[in-house]
Amino acid sequence: MRGLTAVFAHPDDETFAIGGTLARYASDGVRCSLYCATDGDAGRSSGIPVSSRAELGALRRGELRTASALLGIGALECGGHPDGALAATDPEIVMGEIVRLIRRERPDVVLTFGPEGAPTRHRDHRAISRLATAAFLLADTTTAYPEQLAEGLAPHRAERLCYVTWPTPAPGVEPSTEGQPIDISVPMRDWLPRKRQAFEAHRTQHEHRAHFERLALTDTEDYFVAIGTPAPRGAADLFAGLPPLSS
Repeated sequence: MRGLTAVFAHPDDETFAIGGTLARYASDGVRCSLYCATDGDAGRSSGIPVSSRAELGALRRGELRTASALLGIGALECGGHPDGALAATDPEIVMGEIVRLIRRERPDVVLTFGPEGAPTRHRDHRAISRLATAAFLLADTTTAYPEQLAEGLAPHRAERLCYVTWPTPAPGVEPSTEGQPIDISVPMRDWLPRKRQAFEAHRTQHEHRAHFERLALTDTEDYFVAIGTPAPRGAADLFAGLPPLSS
């Protein structure tokens, strides 16, 4: 069975950035897993009454569980680290959590944000890119997090680490952030209804509906191969060009 692991900073990142991709591959029988570093407790609630950051975090974690089920995510891990301050969190802890998930799930492909931090350039998005990239490499070593190896988790190197990217914005169009080059464009048109359903599950994010409609409901979800097996030219499949599964 093919495997796909996504690593993001906030509840809703998985839906905004790669919701169609997750739904598509889960429906094909790919084992999809997700690591979410924070509970998103520093954000706003789109008018839903909350009395504290802790209450908002619990609400958003519940929304994430619902959206994950809609997208077909088979394993969800939440770090609960400080929203908005991920770069100040002990990186060894966060990387260790990501390494553990990679070693346990043993994916073929890992997805995360690029170093620019998605079109929003959010500081947590930039931080999770660095942490996920380091964890991708450390997961295959015998010296990183040896306590995991003692528990029976073997080292694992996925075939590809891919960064979420997008076409270069036209002059004067916001957001103007340049992403990495596009190596893989996964067609999304058939999966946009499921992506919309997952967005509806994130009720605290409904104030961003116009942003979601304009930027997230695209005909393709695009990726840059940062580490690992290069993708064939014009690839439309995250697993294109990878060695076949052993029988």
